[in-house]
Amino acid sequence: MASVKNVPAVLQVGAGRWGTNHLRVLLRLRDEGLLRLVGVQESDPARRKALESEFGVKTFADDSGLKEADAVDIVVPTYSHYEHAKKALLADKHVMVEKPLAETSAQGLELAALAKKSGKTALVGHIFRHNPAADLARKMIADREIGRVRFMRGRFMGFRYQEHDAGILITTAIHFLYLSDFFHGRPTQAVRARTFHTLGTPLDDVCAVHLEYGDAFTFVESDYFTPGKWRTFDIIGTQGALFVDLLKQTVSVHRKYHVRGQDRFEAYDGGVIENPLKFQEPLELELRHFLACVRGEAKPLTNFEDGVTVLKTIEAAYQSAKTDRTVPVV
Repeated sequence: MASVKNVPAVLQVGAGRWGTNHLRVLLRLRDEGLLRLVGVQESDPARRKALESEFGVKTFADDSGLKEADAVDIVVPTYSHYEHAKKALLADKHVMVEKPLAETSAQGLELAALAKKSGKTALVGHIFRHNPAADLARKMIADREIGRVRFMRGRFMGFRYQEHDAGILITTAIHFLYLSDFFHGRPTQAVRARTFHTLGTPLDDVCAVHLEYGDAFTFVESDYFTPGKWRTFDIIGTQGALFVDLLKQTVSVHRKYHVRGQDRFEAYDGGVIENPLKFQEPLELELRHFLACVRGEAKPLTNFEDGVTVLKTIEAAYQSAKTDRTVPVV
């Protein structure tokens, strides 16, 4: 069914915890006239009933809503991403799929090839790429606000429940592995990682990852145990540092760096410059961007090729954790 007046018909597939957030935003965008919501495909009968009651939306137990849609927003567990994305692409639909693109880079490469052949919008939901603080930090790095980047440290952690569909490395740390490449402006060359199963389940729940970029590097830490909620990056340069808080959407410039003295390096402290930003919800920005891509007004900021790149980093990290050695990303 063709779109009317360039307003795409959107089907959401999956409506669990994060899927409910997608639905909330899609309904807001629908009310603005930016889309027509076909409905929500959800396998759980009780969940379908709750969605119909709470949100007043049409639901589908199977793929019957796909035919009516122009675009599909896929928010299912990790192990089902490949299946639903492939089905949507073969049905000639525009596709947005939550990260990770698939369980393996091989699956991701297949999806990327299908997307290229279809010519449709194919976007991976790397939500932190749509965070205003990340955009500002990247600009400051490119403008050499802190000189040359020496290293970065990303902390994606906080006391919470354990994800049920995959380990913390691929479900949580992946956000900052992707963002690290974005900040450095190039893909990771090699990885050294450790993963832990502190809760005694088959899924890793703590990880520490070292990413190599030639003359620079990044540490990424992630766990389900640290009190509080941390979504921060320290970006250390030769002429200062950036502290990026992605929850608060702030970027602080610390004019602190080392200068060579007579017999040692001295610590110069030039103070802190705050850069307040107007808060914007990244998920809404992401879904608005997806719709703009569907309308032909933009190109995906996080395409399927990007999704494959970070999956290769994830696979190298798991191999490193298993073999206790540095693994190149190829």
